[in-house]
Amino acid sequence: MRERTTKQWIWRIVLLTALLATHSSFLIPQGWAQENTEILQIYTQAENDYQIGRFDQCVEALEQHLNLMQGNLKRDALRLIALCHLVQFDHESAERWTRQMLDQDPYYSVSTQDPPAFIDIVNNIKAGMTATITTASSQAESLAEVPVPTTLITAEMIENSGASNLQEVLAAYVPGMNIIDCNDDININMRGIYSNTQEKMLFMLNGHRLNSFATNTAAPDFSISLEKVKQIEVLRGPASSLYGGVALTAVVNIITKDGRETDGMTVKVGGGNHGQIRGDVVFGKHYFDLDLVLWGSIYHNKGERQGVSEERSNENIYNMPVDHIYIGRIGDKPSYDFGTQLRWKGWQLLYDTHFSQVVAPYTMTTLALSYDHDRYRTYNGIKPSFTTVSHHSDLSYTHQFGNLNLRGTLTYDHADLTRYQVINDLPLPGAGMAMGLPDDLSLIFDNFEGLSRYVNGQEQNYGAQLKGNYNYKVGENHKGSIGFGAEFSRFELDDVRFQVGYDFNLSTYENPRLSSAGKGGENSADVYLQLKHQWKSFIVNAGLRYDYKNRRDDTKANELSPRIALILLRPKWNVKLSYSKSFVDAPYVYRMGNVLMTLLRNGETDEATKLDPERIHSFQLSFAGTNWIKGLNFEVNGFYNKATNLIMTHVIDYMNAGKNQTAGIELIANYKQPRFSVDFNLTWTHTFKSNLMGVNLVEDLRDVVNTDINANNNTPAIMSNAVLAWQASRKLKLHTHIMFEGKQSTYNTDLVKIVQIYKEMDMAEDAYAREDMVEYEYYMEHTLELAKEMVFKRNMPARVLFNVGADFQLGPVTLGLNIHNLFNTYYERSGMNTNVIPQKGRWWMATVSYHF
Repeated sequence: MRERTTKQWIWRIVLLTALLATHSSFLIPQGWAQENTEILQIYTQAENDYQIGRFDQCVEALEQHLNLMQGNLKRDALRLIALCHLVQFDHESAERWTRQMLDQDPYYSVSTQDPPAFIDIVNNIKAGMTATITTASSQAESLAEVPVPTTLITAEMIENSGASNLQEVLAAYVPGMNIIDCNDDININMRGIYSNTQEKMLFMLNGHRLNSFATNTAAPDFSISLEKVKQIEVLRGPASSLYGGVALTAVVNIITKDGRETDGMTVKVGGGNHGQIRGDVVFGKHYFDLDLVLWGSIYHNKGERQGVSEERSNENIYNMPVDHIYIGRIGDKPSYDFGTQLRWKGWQLLYDTHFSQVVAPYTMTTLALSYDHDRYRTYNGIKPSFTTVSHHSDLSYTHQFGNLNLRGTLTYDHADLTRYQVINDLPLPGAGMAMGLPDDLSLIFDNFEGLSRYVNGQEQNYGAQLKGNYNYKVGENHKGSIGFGAEFSRFELDDVRFQVGYDFNLSTYENPRLSSAGKGGENSADVYLQLKHQWKSFIVNAGLRYDYKNRRDDTKANELSPRIALILLRPKWNVKLSYSKSFVDAPYVYRMGNVLMTLLRNGETDEATKLDPERIHSFQLSFAGTNWIKGLNFEVNGFYNKATNLIMTHVIDYMNAGKNQTAGIELIANYKQPRFSVDFNLTWTHTFKSNLMGVNLVEDLRDVVNTDINANNNTPAIMSNAVLAWQASRKLKLHTHIMFEGKQSTYNTDLVKIVQIYKEMDMAEDAYAREDMVEYEYYMEHTLELAKEMVFKRNMPARVLFNVGADFQLGPVTLGLNIHNLFNTYYERSGMNTNVIPQKGRWWMATVSYHF
């Protein structure tokens, strides 16, 4: 039923897109002009005055009625006033009104209809470090004014990188971010802090949260279309003072194109090796206050087949059942992203639906064995994979009351989450006992083939928000804004299934007590206040947010998140010093998962299974320069992070056992000329305090096992990216992305060693019962040696990867070719609670796009 409903929505969106493309008159409702006769006549007359050279009359009419205009009509009026001043060679006034236009619409894009001089003014205002964003303070401001280091990624930069998904875009342009691989997900690491799935960074679409409310997960995968993106705003650092939980290490806000700049429909299709196919469509139209954009995207591949190395086979006490694995494989169904955004006056409606299905190359945990994917049964049509279906919607209204701007929003989110993991094709004697499973499940592990774990749940969340900004000015030298907001949300997990599969096609019965223990709901509320005050060239930006959550187990989560930044602005440079504290509450699924496991093991919940929020304190100091050499902008940023209560995954248990203290330096530079551009970043990261688990599964050996690694984990000390683009001719554009990652290491607890430890301890107990003390001492000594090796370290050599691409334009048609890993370099990555995972070799894709 759920699958049928999703398909119906997809077909409705596709049908609506086709209707809009063939009947553009549908965009202009009958009677529109009549309902807005007076204000539209004023604007139309002003536009006519501009065309015939009556510039003063045009300006006077529009200035008198600006307070009656809203939305895109007000933006167009501000643009027209700026053009009137420009044509009269009053560049100062033209720039002032253009800035007001960009404040009204920070994402305005110039078109071929704009005069070249006006295009230059807009580009100069938005160029380099003065580009306008809204994510950092919930209001339009330049990059120089934002309270934390921020990376702005434009649509052109995305094209230049040749990236196939959001993960690759972020890794190419955001210093401190590098790709990690936790086997069955598409994940990314920020400054050495990551998790089993991506749940430490807040991902948003036009300000709407994309992270799951049950798991905190938002994967930067193929279910997020890149063709619809106008720009991506990335806050590099904690941001809970404005966005609350999940914004632990960064915020990624994806801003979509609008109808004005799309102005028609663009269709793009592509195909490549390893069974890759993709299709994208973006449609947009704009008429006065009505702006509409729709998008759709699908992607699928069959994965890259690679052989299993002999070295990996010899590491295990268990054999590799299959001689190959598949890297980068999407499931049986393609990933997709369908959505729409409609703006009318102060109203905005957003709807987006995603589907993602990632197939793991190896079995779960650090066992990392090969397996035969197609032999396993389906649950609700799903084979082993990490599968997510999500729907996101919100309705908002914005109104300006003089210097006060208010925005009210209603949100609704729904998701169906499935994590279906293969444990092993062959029996795993001793593994069930090592995981602490009850006797009946341990017997299944010992004696049956085709072992798997299936977890599924459906979540929904209702929310209401009120946000405001009040702008003030005191005298000539003091100005600023006060931001405030409040939010309430209700989260519910409606259905939970947990089953262990065996013999490939069989599964344990569903325990009603487990399902009942997993279901439930939680209420959350928050309020925030922030002040941005500027005195001449000095800015103070401070904020404080209070978050409250009434958890399902009746415990309360209370968090205060402060932030303060001191900024010195100069014409060619700026300096920022900031402190911020952030948190992310323990995901509902982790908390309930611990409850389920304790119920399985002993039938009772355990106080030790309770999880607290993760927290981080961050200090940052940055220096940025603008146009020191024509076209060159740069930023140098130093950071220190202290994270506590990090949730670590130990096989199937979750604990607040992690800590991390990391310092680093980030360098960003971009150089732009009319036909050539370079975007460069370099990051140095050093972790001097970190650990894996504070509590070990083998409690009797707690003092023997050293879990303090105090080193970078899955984070290279040095990493760098350079994206180069060259407009070789009017029709041909060439681009390349060069990525360097220094040597890195991965540390994880070794499940194989834990199984061996339990076997040795059983033998020791048996010898002790027989009063054979010589044999007992032998096994105990061997157990201690194994315990010292329970935390394994794998080294991954440095690597340089080259991605290249080209675009050739023939009128409305664009031909494209992108090649990832040009020289087919072999390299590996890893993540949390997993082994080293081979990465993609040479992948290529050819595309054709057409703009109607």
